[in-house]
Amino acid sequence: TTVIDVGCGSGILSIAALKLGAEKVLGVDIDIESVKNSRENADINEIGQGLLLGQGSVTEILAGSFQFKSAPLVVANILGPILIRLFDAGLADLVEPGGEIILSGILDHQAESVIAAGQAKGLKRSDMRQMGDWVAISLKRQPATFNFFVLSYEPR
Repeated sequence: TTVIDVGCGSGILSIAALKLGAEKVLGVDIDIESVKNSRENADINEIGQGLLLGQGSVTEILAGSFQFKSAPLVVANILGPILIRLFDAGLADLVEPGGEIILSGILDHQAESVIAAGQAKGLKRSDMRQMGDWVAISLKRQPATFNFFVLSYEPR
């Protein structure tokens, strides 16, 4: 499985994904110090080849600046208003058909706005968990569907 961690910060979600069996994880952050910190934490946790790190965000991923542009699992631990802006930048497009995005770091009063932003981009709410004032939301992208049709042809 491939995972994209948007706003990797310390790398905790990227490292956890690899320890839980992900084959490759792309962790990106707009702050170069966060990228460096993620690498240091990965080294401490003996995470090697499977972790790709880079400076950037959704726009750079979609532009092809990294090894892959989408994944079956996308994670982000970012405040709600920033997640909403990231949806406008194409965050939902990182999720492969049939895939899932797990968002955390959302204050409870921001949850419905984040869900609405994801739904506006074609995602469907799957689950929501709350601990105190903090909420985590899971949204899914529907699998790709194909419409088949039959053309008939009669020679003249």
